[in-house]
Amino acid sequence: MKRHGRRLAWTALAAAAMGTGLVWHRAEKPPVHAHGSNPAITPSSWTATDPGTTRLKGRETILVLGSDKRPQDPRGNADVLLVASLDDSHRRVELLSIPRDTQVAFPDGRYHKINEALASGGPEETCMLVEHLIGLPIDHYAIIRFDALVNMVDSIGGLDIDVPRNMDYRTGDKVYGVIHLRKGRHHLNGEQALQFVRYRHDALGDIGRTERQQAFLMALKDQLLRPQTLPRLPEVAIDAWKMIDTDMSLGDLSRLAAHAPQYQAYRTVHTTLPGSFHDPDPSIPGDLSYWVVNPVEARYVAKRFFADGEAPPRVIQDPRETRTWLPPDDLDAKDASKRPTAPR
Repeated sequence: MKRHGRRLAWTALAAAAMGTGLVWHRAEKPPVHAHGSNPAITPSSWTATDPGTTRLKGRETILVLGSDKRPQDPRGNADVLLVASLDDSHRRVELLSIPRDTQVAFPDGRYHKINEALASGGPEETCMLVEHLIGLPIDHYAIIRFDALVNMVDSIGGLDIDVPRNMDYRTGDKVYGVIHLRKGRHHLNGEQALQFVRYRHDALGDIGRTERQQAFLMALKDQLLRPQTLPRLPEVAIDAWKMIDTDMSLGDLSRLAAHAPQYQAYRTVHTTLPGSFHDPDPSIPGDLSYWVVNPVEARYVAKRFFADGEAPPRVIQDPRETRTWLPPDDLDAKDASKRPTAPR
């Protein structure tokens, strides 16, 4: 029962909120021009614990995926990728965002954006790639589409959120095709909340969007754990389970209601996987924009974040910094090798 309690606590929060390592040598950059389709991977090929991962005690991790599936799409790409952990050992909720344009090596050996994995290989392939990337096991997944986010936010009466700037954009979708929000603190309904987490047309693109998604999660957690909302959590959990795709059972989500009050005192920490922007090179056919991460750094940052609650000093790096990043111990050794030796 204790295992289920850990699993449930953040699952319902994350599901309601998002309602919508492949290593290269430290001095080398992966090929950013490789792109193309890759074969689907079957559920049986994902074991939920990659041999190269390190399991941290006292928590379970859930990969929350916000799908941009349209009516004509069989599955859709992942608009949102967020690793959520309820850490009982440290009384902490930890949220790590992975930008959807993050470049990773797929099973076919070519490099693609990680958000493509949901369409090509489903949540199983996506979980496998995330495990490789951060070096930590993913225990469960939850896929939330646009309608689910809208309905769940409306069901709890909306959210109070600070909108950092005016947001205006037409997505081209027949449903939820307009983003129109004004700067300032507002009480957002479900459709407005979807606009808030989807908007990406500012200077930071997807990195700005991951920051807004984290702010959205914080607002949702506050709303769900208010005294007037707590009695309704069993109903919210059942509604969420009906609207999302997940490998967790209805019993798992329903038991959350009994454990939710204890998580009011938990501290929430959040960050985004650091890296650098890659703009398409017009001289390379098929080249795309990517968020490029150093896999050695990705695993180092993820372990420090989930084990110690320590976020990286900055998320956006110069491309050279990403390519040449070294763990602090290696940097100390490198500096020491350059120091002059004392004369005898």
